[in-house]
Amino acid sequence: MGIHADTLDFFWESVKTAGITRLLRKQLLELGNQEMRRSAKDKYKFESKNSKIYFLTHGSYHISIDWNCCGGAVPIDMCKPIPVERYRNNFDIVTNFGCMEHYCGIENLPKVWGGDKQMIYHWQSWNNIHDMGKVGCVYIHCVPLIGSSHMHGYFHYDLPFFVQVCKHNSYEILFLRKQMHNVRINYVFCSYVKKEDKPFAPGWEVFKGWLHR
Repeated sequence: MGIHADTLDFFWESVKTAGITRLLRKQLLELGNQEMRRSAKDKYKFESKNSKIYFLTHGSYHISIDWNCCGGAVPIDMCKPIPVERYRNNFDIVTNFGCMEHYCGIENLPKVWGGDKQMIYHWQSWNNIHDMGKVGCVYIHCVPLIGSSHMHGYFHYDLPFFVQVCKHNSYEILFLRKQMHNVRINYVFCSYVKKEDKPFAPGWEVFKGWLHR
């Protein structure tokens, strides 16, 4: 996806609503080696296309996760349990700017959607980000809405998906809305705060029933 102006607007809207006015010394986890798109660079007067540099200039301790290892990204498989213990209960902010819809555990998508292997891999990635955020962590998601581009990502989402995830994990919803992102893809924009340190719920057998493509 990359970071467009509306994405970065939503980031700041969310963290400020959660009481974070500055990123100084905040532990920030970014899923994907994200790039700043022209609309964000123009609006926020920022020259580099590397989002890591943007967040570092605001004083955050920034970690990005991506297999491509570009831009300082850490190559971690988010479809498997977290291999780095210090990342557990570590982050103040977690961003998912059009990344998790691709987490299905395999490079080539299967011909038939909805296999149990892909569902449990995807559940594991949501389990991981839950465990990586400390109590008070702000999670910010910008992901494809059901009915948007069929070719973009393995999973699409709807508003009830996030309602259920937040209900089962005692997250406090900050914002949840549909967003007309561009003429090709509509998105769900959701942000919430982790309020309790407890295991991610539900199990993947229930979780997979909330997923769509």
